[in-house]
Amino acid sequence: MSRKIVVMDSGIGGASILREIMQLMPNQSYVYFADTLNSPYGEKDKKTLLNILINNINFIKEKNEIEVLVLACNTASSLCGNELRKVFNFPIICVEPAIKVAFEKNYKNIAILATPQTLKSNKTIKNFQKLKGLKIQKVPLKNLAKDIDSNINHTEKIFNEIKNDLKALKCECAVIGCTHYNFVKDEIKDVLQCEVVSCENAVAQQTKKVLTKYNLKKSDKGSLKIMLSKRNLKILHFLKSYLNFCHN
Repeated sequence: MSRKIVVMDSGIGGASILREIMQLMPNQSYVYFADTLNSPYGEKDKKTLLNILINNINFIKEKNEIEVLVLACNTASSLCGNELRKVFNFPIICVEPAIKVAFEKNYKNIAILATPQTLKSNKTIKNFQKLKGLKIQKVPLKNLAKDIDSNINHTEKIFNEIKNDLKALKCECAVIGCTHYNFVKDEIKDVLQCEVVSCENAVAQQTKKVLTKYNLKKSDKGSLKIMLSKRNLKILHFLKSYLNFCHN
């Protein structure tokens, strides 16, 4: 059984992370797992979500040897990342809102767009809120991740939803705090008329560092397996097209 880089999310959001990783390291074996059965994660409590994640990872392990797991969901990372590292013995990479990027660009009025649970639990957001002279606006978008999964081939259908949610927001920079929102960055930028930053590249670079640390060898040929916890042909077809890689 070949060792795999596993990227896991509640739906399609983490695919934006995986594509960045694959572009950086094409000659590796990948698994993308979309938890279509339990999606969305955004309002689940810690106990419920941790149990779901452990079950999912054990399910993936039955069919694949995991080299490293990328938990490509901000809510899951914020609530359960540390706990999962205590349960499993392979490296687990979590995603974070790219607040540091916005801060290093000297923005003073930053909006964090995320699920309610991420905004409530994320430690990075809490730490930056303590800095003097920096205004952090937490903007919960309750249904957007679910609606992106439902309308991924027609994101223009949710433009009005984004417009209504953000029309009163004034900020210098918007930080993406949910990987699903990576698919509507242009729409968010159109509404807010400001820079929008996200974490795909940072996570890809971190994944490469971890693999280098653990001396992972390249595969002879890059491969990708897509797994869904519940049959969803629309999401499956989108993932195959978007990732545009070798499927087995």
